[in-house]
Amino acid sequence: MGNTFLNLALLIIFHFSMATISMKLTTILTDQSALLVLKDHVIHDPANVLTTSWSASAPVCNWFGVSCGSKHRRVTALNLSGLGLVGTLPRHLGNLSFLSLLYITNNSFNGRLPVQLSNLQRLKYLSFGINYFSGEIPSWLGSLTELRTLFLYQNNFKGVIPFSLGYLSKLEALYLFENQISGSIPSSIFNISSLQIINLSDNMLSGSIPSVPRDLHSLELIDFTTNNLTDHMPKDMFDHLPNLKELFLSFNLLSGRIPASLFKCKKLQKYLYRITKWRGAYQ
Repeated sequence: MGNTFLNLALLIIFHFSMATISMKLTTILTDQSALLVLKDHVIHDPANVLTTSWSASAPVCNWFGVSCGSKHRRVTALNLSGLGLVGTLPRHLGNLSFLSLLYITNNSFNGRLPVQLSNLQRLKYLSFGINYFSGEIPSWLGSLTELRTLFLYQNNFKGVIPFSLGYLSKLEALYLFENQISGSIPSSIFNISSLQIINLSDNMLSGSIPSVPRDLHSLELIDFTTNNLTDHMPKDMFDHLPNLKELFLSFNLLSGRIPASLFKCKKLQKYLYRITKWRGAYQ
């Protein structure tokens, strides 16, 4: 009887160990597979970085631009910035479920952002700046609630800024400048209490600047330069921006008087509003 229980216990331990090993191998292979698909979607690699470094015969965590966590040995960061890569992003990148940083700035990636990237629920830092991505800025970005930085600047994005970006309650920096974005600035943006920098310059935004409904103690820079913003600014616009340091509103169609509440921004260092219809007096 004793041997029977011992054998049963050993059998259970064996199966548990094998299942654990299998799970670890599966997740490592999942990350490897996703990155190899990305490699296949790159049609030009001028420095042959991926060609020489990304090989199935080498550990994924040793690949160029790849970082892994010490505990689970899963891919936690992917930085391929400035490599001159040409290609598209495959949906398989959404399988990198431990990813917290994704930087592919200053390349020539194009096409639309795959919806499967919405699976990256641990993502904190996202930079797709200086590429050729097109289509609308996807609303599913608002579901990546761990995001601290969202950099989509200098691309070919069109359409409107999704209201859902206001759900990014931990966001600190939003860079959408130099795209072809139209429509109005969503009021939800000014509900993000952690926001420090917002740059929407060099787009085709229209309508009025929304009110700031709450104190945004973290916000230090607003840049809405070179758009088609119109109407009066809210009189209490600057009542809730005590730490604002830089404000850029040049080359718009703003009218009326400059809000007197601007004087409440005691830390303001740079303020540009050239080429507008504003009158010089304060209200």
